[in-house]
Amino acid sequence: MADNAANSVHKNAGISILGAGSWGMTLAWLLGNVGADVILYTRSAEKAAKLSQERTVSEPVKVELPASLKVTSDLSEAVSAERVMILACTSQTVREVSSAMQKILSAQQSKQAPVVVSAVKGLELETLKRMSEVIAQNIPNANVCALSGPNLADEILMGMPAATVVACQEPQVAAFVQSVLTSKRFRVYTNTDIVGVELGGSLKNIIAIAAGVSDELRLGANSKAALLTRGLAEMTRLAVTLGGQSSTMAGLAGMGDLFATSAAVTSRNYRLGTAIAGGATAKEAEASLGVVAEGVATTFAVCELAKRLNLDLPIASAVESMLLGKTTPEGAIMTLMSRPPVPEARPSSETTVLN
Repeated sequence: MADNAANSVHKNAGISILGAGSWGMTLAWLLGNVGADVILYTRSAEKAAKLSQERTVSEPVKVELPASLKVTSDLSEAVSAERVMILACTSQTVREVSSAMQKILSAQQSKQAPVVVSAVKGLELETLKRMSEVIAQNIPNANVCALSGPNLADEILMGMPAATVVACQEPQVAAFVQSVLTSKRFRVYTNTDIVGVELGGSLKNIIAIAAGVSDELRLGANSKAALLTRGLAEMTRLAVTLGGQSSTMAGLAGMGDLFATSAAVTSRNYRLGTAIAGGATAKEAEASLGVVAEGVATTFAVCELAKRLNLDLPIASAVESMLLGKTTPEGAIMTLMSRPPVPEARPSSETTVLN
């Protein structure tokens, strides 16, 4: 399957991006500006018509869309086994979108295995599955990859350099997608640990909510450093338990994404945390964002996973309690600080994992 994809689709293959939120739009702009054949799909016919006519976007940064970029609300125009298809929708709609994609692909009856890349950072709340698992379930013959890293949309749209990771169990497919996405200002690394890469991108959103709380409460640099370090320990513990590698969590998709998301005032999960610490309820904070903060659903999914796996994830648990209104932001912090003393590290089956 991997050889079929890597050999049949060349570097100049068309790219379809499904989802016209800030990240999908950013990827479309980035790839279109380097001459790629890009189709951007949005389910809103009104939005597609507006973007096609005005050729500009104002959020998160005002930019002009490349002339070669095509915007459509017709999914069948974007879905083809001949194109690299990147999902940039919300985590809770990936099943719906990938199911619709499979119907179109089946009707096309292509002999080529499609390449589908998840650029979505989250877990499916109902099944607790990673996005690549959902996609593989719905498009069983696909070569599924995950794209994740410290990639703040506003910085990329301002022309700042960034790096990311594309993961796939088949290294040839990861290398192919790397060749398609790499540009002078967007450096793409490969990894075969798709479990770790996906979980890193998903779990860091929980810690970013807590980081927003910490900064809004003015708890200082020492407190935030401790929070991020212990947060990375929690991320690593769950990732390794689910089959990921601790080394991945020390890389771009883990530590890199965690630090960027927890420091950037434009990060939606960080902003959610600051809003809650400022007195808003979780629902009020989400509404004020105007966009989906993936960390909310991910927190609930991860806490359910922790129960099933008998894992101690105190930061995730504190964030869940805060989101449910069971404790105040100050109370959540004090709960973490009053935990019994323990060693910093303990041995694991793979390597030493922070406790």
